[in-house]
Amino acid sequence: MKEQLYNFAFFPLPIIWLMLIIILFKVKNIYFYFKGILIILLLISLPIFIQIFEYPLKLGANKFSENYNITAVVVMTGGIYKDINSKWYPSASTIKRTIIANNIASKINKPLIILGGNINSNEPAESEIASKIINNNILILDNNSKNTYQSVKNFKSVLLKNNIDASGNFLIITSSIHNLRTALTFKSQGYKINIYNYGSFKNINLLSFIPNSQSFILFNKALYEYYGIIKYVFLGYIKI
Repeated sequence: MKEQLYNFAFFPLPIIWLMLIIILFKVKNIYFYFKGILIILLLISLPIFIQIFEYPLKLGANKFSENYNITAVVVMTGGIYKDINSKWYPSASTIKRTIIANNIASKINKPLIILGGNINSNEPAESEIASKIINNNILILDNNSKNTYQSVKNFKSVLLKNNIDASGNFLIITSSIHNLRTALTFKSQGYKINIYNYGSFKNINLLSFIPNSQSFILFNKALYEYYGIIKYVFLGYIKI
């Protein structure tokens, strides 16, 4: 299902399908449509457009402040990979999240909870791999969750097992564009949360208005998150 979604719904494939339809059906005013397609591609290639497109995904909950009384710091893992020697490592995103979370948890002397199991049966749990890059005496791992919803659903049992009050205030650390889906899912299960703030807009300069090939990659990542939110709403994981 995921691969089919990538094949039909991620750029530039929708544009290619549209152009193919225009050509096959010999649509009139083909120049007008192709000009519109070019404008769409140009917009998506602009870093400033990507920042605007991503912005809603970075919201969803109160931003973290050191003045808040945090019960525990929670990090959502973001993938692992295996090298040529069959040794597993956390992804760059997982490393970044875990180190930030560990630094905050150590500073405020609160438990660090890492949520993330194995996506496939032949892989180790992401939380286990992530835990190896830090040193923390109050570390709690969830090895059973395969996605965001399962992480949130299993969160209560993790808290109960470790005698942590589920009515407390939790700091959630994930990737910036995953903030909204994560926050909405936690809040739909009745948790009080804060989201780590990576910052809103990057510095805007001349390069922000010049087409960049990386913009298409970032656009697809953001698009995937919007699809994910729609899916979670449809399945009832997110209550609006």
